[in-house]
Amino acid sequence: MNLILLTSVDSTNNYLQELSEKGLAEEGTIVLSLEQSKGKGQRGSDWESKPGFGLYVSILLKPKDWTVEKQYILNKAVAVGVAWYIDSKTDKDVRIKWPNDILIAEKKVAGILIENVIRGEMVSSVVAGIGVNLNQNDFTREFETPATSLKIITGKNFDPETEAVELFREVWKAYCQIIAGESETMEEHYSHYLFKRGERALFIKGEGLFYGVLKSVDASGAALIEENGRTIRATHPGTRFYLRDKRFRN
Repeated sequence: MNLILLTSVDSTNNYLQELSEKGLAEEGTIVLSLEQSKGKGQRGSDWESKPGFGLYVSILLKPKDWTVEKQYILNKAVAVGVAWYIDSKTDKDVRIKWPNDILIAEKKVAGILIENVIRGEMVSSVVAGIGVNLNQNDFTREFETPATSLKIITGKNFDPETEAVELFREVWKAYCQIIAGESETMEEHYSHYLFKRGERALFIKGEGLFYGVLKSVDASGAALIEENGRTIRATHPGTRFYLRDKRFRN
């Protein structure tokens, strides 16, 4: 692990990508910033990034001879690693909400943004951006998924640098498993954590809502949802969980 600590940056993903493109970052480099001015989330959304309150990191991975067809197992491995890290902090229920959110008791505590560099048919490098709510007591605005923090859950304050090292170890452990050829085992870990797997849940598609049962997430990252006896192959953000319904909130 090579840890780069920044006071402030626009985006840890942007910073690490620039280092990698210039040949200045080896695999296993992790960038930690105490603040992000333009932190990136899914679908171009921003991540609430107040100094000292969150864990804002990006990790560089460079899998050798990794084909494009296998790129989504990398996403799953990172998500499992983050789930392992969160699981070590609480005895409450931890889940991966498809595609890349981590929940504690059905509230979002972390988000992941994976950005791949593709060369021909191969994955050249992966920058895994991870944001974890550490020390927030509350949130200034509402989110699509209700938010929480490790402090709200545990009552403790957390040091970002210490937590970055612990987070890296769990993500690296998951990454090493798939590099060692243990993709099937990683799929089992991912399925174990998958939010609402095998349960009837409410989804939003376009302007409409429907009930379905999430069966799995396939190799391309699409959710396989069973609805009225047929299987829908759903992609995000076209289809996503609907968590504003009171039946799915604590």
